[in-house]
Amino acid sequence: MTEQEVLMWGKTLLLKIHVITGWTIPDSDLLVILVDQFQKKLVESYPDMNVDEIEYAFRQSGTTVKDWGKAMNLSLIDEVLIPYLGERKLLSHTLEERKQPPPDQRIYTDAELDNLARWDVVRFYESLRNGVIQHKIPEHLKDILVKDGLMKPEDALSAFFVERLGNGFENIYAPVMELRNRIGQTASK
Repeated sequence: MTEQEVLMWGKTLLLKIHVITGWTIPDSDLLVILVDQFQKKLVESYPDMNVDEIEYAFRQSGTTVKDWGKAMNLSLIDEVLIPYLGERKLLSHTLEERKQPPPDQRIYTDAELDNLARWDVVRFYESLRNGVIQHKIPEHLKDILVKDGLMKPEDALSAFFVERLGNGFENIYAPVMELRNRIGQTASK
């Protein structure tokens, strides 16, 4: 709201707020001061609001703010407009989010899903090596370990990790990689 609009609508807006809320308007001497301060408050604190929006805010929640017999003052005005601006900002943010296109959906290949599961195994093993006690081992870890030939389906998952930790393996896949590298080197000779 511009200063010119505030000067033109300030007193009328205070009277409309009085009608909506029932808040007491001060005597004529104080009314002049209230109008002046109200106009300054609108310019300083609520420059993005227009007259219709201010009226709407008071119609929506101004009737729930109790004045406890005090004359209308800037504090009462803030008790309505500050929460209203918060709600307006939240609504604006929500609408902006809705305008955003949804993220591209991608279907992972089986190999990519296997690699994600391997990454879960590596992170889980690293957490054990760092002393984080796990009360439950995710079952999907066993599926990829069996698929990779690191353990048999009938083996206990907890025993597998205990054995690896006991042998001091830094990387749970390290022995497999070393073995594959050795096999690859001998096969190429």
